[in-house]
Amino acid sequence: MKILFLGDVTARSGRDAVIAELPGLKQAYGADFTIVNGENAAHGKGITTKIYRSLKEAGADLVTLGNHAFSKSEIITGMDSCPDLIRPANLEPAGAGACWAVRTCQGRRIAVINLLGNIFMDCATESPFAAMDRILPEVQADVILVDLHAETTSEKQLFFHRYRQRISAVIGTHTHVQTADECVLGGCAFISDVGMCGPYESIIGRSIEEVMARMIGQAQTRFTPAEGPAIICGVVIEIDDNTGRALSIERIQKRPF
Repeated sequence: MKILFLGDVTARSGRDAVIAELPGLKQAYGADFTIVNGENAAHGKGITTKIYRSLKEAGADLVTLGNHAFSKSEIITGMDSCPDLIRPANLEPAGAGACWAVRTCQGRRIAVINLLGNIFMDCATESPFAAMDRILPEVQADVILVDLHAETTSEKQLFFHRYRQRISAVIGTHTHVQTADECVLGGCAFISDVGMCGPYESIIGRSIEEVMARMIGQAQTRFTPAEGPAIICGVVIEIDDNTGRALSIERIQKRPF
């Protein structure tokens, strides 16, 4: 079995690219199950029910989120109409939506868990370790994948080593810059950050001019997404059908030019 995971979809540029390219990517990599992180899909922060449906129609089996999960208030009440959308377990409001899901693919149960890191993430209500220890005993699945939406490489690596004997993959999201540390150890796949699907000529998806004005000129700015063609970043993970353990992980990076 092969699982395709695409990193943080960012703004219109990223949405358009993923919607256009996902069917071809699934075919090219022989993906049996597809996960897309959509937490920046709506104008660079959050997601809407309409965007969720467009990602589903393009071929996503599950859509994960992150620290901007509830930036668009409509999603708090709209999550009930989005059964394949999951939000971080350690993020308020705790009662909105699901933080993990189990789906069946090729006769195997795949569980996907969504968590926030704790370091430099002031919105996390508890550590990802405490949340994972609370959730993991409840999960009955053959394959368990965690989308760890976190800032620091060290926290993601620590999480991987703590749980790698009990799960199949830890995929880091949030920083929007794809790392080159993908590996499989003890049957668990890992990458610190899968990267983003968003405007290539940008600063992590944001307008370069706006970031310069804020960081250098101390201007009060808004989160304005960059425009232009998008880069697509992701990974494909091969899972042993008999053991549910990871066999390989391959980075995907498709640049617009």
